[in-house]
Amino acid sequence: MKPINTASGLPAGILRLSDIDLAELEGKNTAIARILGTREVRQALANILPDVLNVFAGDRRIKKFIMKLVGNYLNRSLRRPEDVFERAELSPLFDDPQFIRNLADPLPDLINGLFDLLGAAVETMEKLDTEDKKEIFGDLISKISTGQTGDMITRVCRILNDIHKNDPEFFAKRLEPGFKNWIESIDFGDLKEMAENSAADVRAFVTMANNVMWQYPSKVVLLLSLIPTAVNMLSDALNISVNRLNELPPDLLTDVILSFIKEIETRPLAGLFNELAEIVRKVHTGSALLGEPGAPQLPKLLAAKIGDIIEKADTVTLWKAKIALAETKASFDQSVSEAVNRHPDLKNLCLIKAPELTNIRMKSLNQRLAYWDGLDDAELSASLADHINAYDIQEIGEAINNGLRIFNRLGEEKPDVFSGAVDQLVHSIDPYELSEAAKKLFSVGDAMKPLARSVVPGLVKWVADVLRPVDDEYEEDARQARDALASLFSQKEA
Repeated sequence: MKPINTASGLPAGILRLSDIDLAELEGKNTAIARILGTREVRQALANILPDVLNVFAGDRRIKKFIMKLVGNYLNRSLRRPEDVFERAELSPLFDDPQFIRNLADPLPDLINGLFDLLGAAVETMEKLDTEDKKEIFGDLISKISTGQTGDMITRVCRILNDIHKNDPEFFAKRLEPGFKNWIESIDFGDLKEMAENSAADVRAFVTMANNVMWQYPSKVVLLLSLIPTAVNMLSDALNISVNRLNELPPDLLTDVILSFIKEIETRPLAGLFNELAEIVRKVHTGSALLGEPGAPQLPKLLAAKIGDIIEKADTVTLWKAKIALAETKASFDQSVSEAVNRHPDLKNLCLIKAPELTNIRMKSLNQRLAYWDGLDDAELSASLADHINAYDIQEIGEAINNGLRIFNRLGEEKPDVFSGAVDQLVHSIDPYELSEAAKKLFSVGDAMKPLARSVVPGLVKWVADVLRPVDDEYEEDARQARDALASLFSQKEA
């Protein structure tokens, strides 16, 4: 069969160079070619390639000569006459949307290809013997773990130390213009809108992740089982670290802790407390200013929110949960008590040492009272008077009145409640044990007599004075009390 020729004399399908679309030859994606064609990259390649070729040439003179010629040719070929103007050609590329699309197009393939390579390598390594796996990983780790990062960090620290010794605020001053521009360029309104608009998507993502995960319940259980493992690992790590710390002698360990405490500056801490206190005060004042007289805005808003939460909450389940937690705590306390009681030595030690905690608290209280007792009469009386006057006595009285009214209303509505409760309490107490306890308590009467003589006479006189006849609403009750006492004293023994 005779080949078909075109008018130019070339076989059909073969075009002259002038008819060829070079962009088509470059392929659909030309981003890399455009990057390589920029002045910045061409100049960098023109400076680097001769040295690279010289390294490849080795020590042989012929190769060095050839590579030198090639390097000079590449250097001349990569330069353009217009390069003397040093126009920026690389950065404008990134202003071109088509260039960005072309640049982004091969990235997924490159990333996926890299993961394919890693996956294939890991799959191949998985089939190897354990010794081969150890050898490969051992070589990787030993070649990577050369300590270079530690040396680099040390050198960076030295550099920063030198800079800060000369200029303590170096980075703050240098970063201020860029940080200011960064803040000014961010539209926090758009940022907030983005966060608000993302709420539904985030919830949908969490729902999707849970739906997918719970399709494999065994995997969820295995995932949750990592929590105890992580806790065990953390506990073991802390145990090792604390154990090494405990190897220090007491004086050295205490000296280290004291040094830490001494290095803590009190000025910023005090300033923090002051500022937080001022914020609380301003919020309270602002709440009073925004609300109506006697009704601050913040408590009102919090009450409304809490009310909404309570209306939407399942209170029955909530109380069941609270009761379950209380029962769990009681079971835990019982388990601790049983564990302690199974070891007599530990139980006796608890009985002996527990009062020492009370002693320490009493000593602390006594020291505070001793300080107050050390003040002069004027200062002590003024301070205590201010302390007592600071209490809202009227509110305390109202609280007592409300409690009494509730108590009396309950007694009037259901009088059997009190008698029933007292009856159950009385029948639940063993009279013999109570009698024996009272005998043992009053058997120390001689020891208590000095204290009793200092109190009882005044108490009896006060009771007698209270029961004297007075024309008031309680006189009838007082008269009955006087008659009862007269009957008691006038009654003769049988």
